Amino acid sequence: MYVCQLSFDCIEDIEIATAQGAISALLDAYRYNGQIIGREFPISLSNSIFTVTCVCPDKDALAIIYNDEKISEQLKQLAFWGLSTPKIEIVGLESQSDFVDLCNKPEALVLYSTFVQSCSPIRCLTHFSPIPLYRLPENVRYDLIKWQESYGAYDQIQMNGQKMFESAVVEELSNPNSELLSQGRAMATSIHQQSGSRVYIYLYRLGGESLAQEQQRKCPSCGEDWLLSSPLFDLFDFQCHNCLLVSNISWDWQ
Repeated sequence: MYVCQLSFDCIEDIEIATAQGAISALLDAYRYNGQIIGREFPISLSNSIFTVTCVCPDKDALAIIYNDEKISEQLKQLAFWGLSTPKIEIVGLESQSDFVDLCNKPEALVLYSTFVQSCSPIRCLTHFSPIPLYRLPENVRYDLIKWQESYGAYDQIQMNGQKMFESAVVEELSNPNSELLSQGRAMATSIHQQSGSRVYIYLYRLGGESLAQEQQRKCPSCGEDWLLSSPLFDLFDFQCHNCLLVSNISWDWQ
């Protein structure tokens, strides 16, 4: 990922609150299209120039070719209120983030996230690199962002050891038929239908009686063997090609 700086010149006199609102609306549109990452974007003002620092998946993430209709409309709104279109400067690499996947057409993908992950929840299953949302079908981009927010909230609760909610939360993260993972499967199906890439769903695993019993676990959907001979990306110990599921040996036994 890359740190980028967006600068907006005041072409006409404009109230600060109006300018901030117009810029924030554009940032929201960029975010839900996957072109910028995160949820909070400070806006500063100096010498009639508003400046925003954000993180982008790739150097060209803010290129016009990736803009959707909502972004185009917000750019028009900037001009209407007297602001310039953003001048974009690549500040440098975001050193703690993953690089985006370079596959032109990945054969298989995986829906995977955590409470600390901010990049795309869709990753290539060859390199385990995130796929920017703007490279995915437009109709799933917003839903993937909202799904990832929900996933992160559930994951945070169980990581924080909130006992009252832990069992319900783990059920959402680990049961392939839970509401959360059913939503994920619907998006995965849509991606497959439009791109041709198979999309696996990650099932979180916690608990279990022993390491030996964990290794004998069957696919929870079809009941077939799915233990891999060696972990995939040192993370996935199980993979079912029929049900398009991946999982890990319980974190309690690793």
